[in-house]
Amino acid sequence: MAVLAAVALGAQPRTIRGAHIGRNSRDFPASRRLEFLGFTRSGKRLRSSSLGFCKRRGVVAAAASPAPETTDARYSQKLVLVVGATGGQLAVASLLEKGVEVRALLRNAEKARSLFGDKLQVVVGDTRNPEDFVPSMFEGVTHVLCCTGTTAFPSKRWAGDNTPEQTDWIGVRNLIAAVPKTIQRFVLVSSVGVTKCDQLPWNIMNLFGVLKYKKMGEDFLRSSGLPYTIIRPGRLTDGPYTSYDLNTLLKATSGTRRDVILGQGDTLVGEASRIMVAEACIQAMDLECTCGQTYELNSVQGDGPGSDCNKWAKLFVSAGTGTN
Repeated sequence: MAVLAAVALGAQPRTIRGAHIGRNSRDFPASRRLEFLGFTRSGKRLRSSSLGFCKRRGVVAAAASPAPETTDARYSQKLVLVVGATGGQLAVASLLEKGVEVRALLRNAEKARSLFGDKLQVVVGDTRNPEDFVPSMFEGVTHVLCCTGTTAFPSKRWAGDNTPEQTDWIGVRNLIAAVPKTIQRFVLVSSVGVTKCDQLPWNIMNLFGVLKYKKMGEDFLRSSGLPYTIIRPGRLTDGPYTSYDLNTLLKATSGTRRDVILGQGDTLVGEASRIMVAEACIQAMDLECTCGQTYELNSVQGDGPGSDCNKWAKLFVSAGTGTN
């Protein structure tokens, strides 16, 4: 099931997987990886001017644009690490529009900059490589949103070992293990049907293990001790938005299917607008009632909650307390 599913110059020292621009992370020299992240090989911080980027809290970053004057305090005090930011473009766009500071962890920095310009911080890495998670990546981070994913069946997206096992299980596990316990919330985008891999039609979707591995990722998060919320969308509609600039993303709509049904217990079967999934993830970050909870999400005809935090709070509360 498709999911909402995110400066190498120098000589020839040993190579490790790590942060990079324009090269495969498996071929990135160790010394240059540290420089990209704002450190010399000895551990000393580099001046941001030496890198050609604006650096904040120890992480190489594009200069963030100032927040709107009307930004809500609960947004302006956040720094959200979005993992898989190209797959989660709608969430990034919505966060930026709200005035939230965003740091994006993804494999292709140039693609992120082509989409969002200098409006967010960028760290290049691969969740499948544990050594890519350096402490400076999480400095100042208050929330983590994981939007990584791949296709349920073999496709071009599987190139480079980007399979469900590597992306939805190993990558998610590595990320969860690296995240500091001090974060306020970890939001994971998963999928409906993960508890019913042996039932139709889910067993067909799970032929290559995508639902099984998503469930393993969920369970690892639940046992991690991190404050979490899991959002399980139905079959994704609207998009995918993979090649648009920020202004275009902000104009995206769900047509007439803007209303939302939230459930618990993995009982919902239906479609989910990517736009509403992104908004649900953002809204869930601040609600105490969503901490430690798992929700399924469908989109239906109607006006829906939009970005109204009070309407979203009522939706999450009314979802009940079904078994996760």
